[in-house]
Amino acid sequence: MQSRNMTIFLFAIYLSFLTWIILFKLDVFSTLQMAYNHEMGRSINLIPFAGTAVYDGVLDYQEIGLNVLCFIPFGIYMEMLDKKATWVKNLAVILTVSTVYEALQYTFQIGVADITDVLANGFGGAIGINIMYILTSIWHDKAYERVNRIALILTIVAAELLLLI
Repeated sequence: MQSRNMTIFLFAIYLSFLTWIILFKLDVFSTLQMAYNHEMGRSINLIPFAGTAVYDGVLDYQEIGLNVLCFIPFGIYMEMLDKKATWVKNLAVILTVSTVYEALQYTFQIGVADITDVLANGFGGAIGINIMYILTSIWHDKAYERVNRIALILTIVAAELLLLI
């Protein structure tokens, strides 16, 4: 399979996983049932590192770290899909998609729309963009093929792990 086609294919799978994780919390049916019954309610937090990111007065570093981790591949894929895009343009796309996810959570009452999530997601995406910059400076033209191979292996592993949940 051509490298770009492989990247698009893997990116689509990644976005499916990301949507399942963010919007459905790994459980589509329970989340939709709770939203239908209005058990979650509509909530928004516009204060960074406050609100839902704080539990019992302590910042939840684990949730923030998971958000960062989940968006690192997004930055890598953005850089691979549009090699001519600027760092800022790729980050803007990532932040826009993250904001859309938060708006969907708010709209459908399936989670809390939280600015901390957008910031953490953006940070993860920025890390991913920078990882790809480093890899292309080391591997040059072979970087895209090698990253696709790594991404394919990680996608298979992630799929297996998510199916076990």
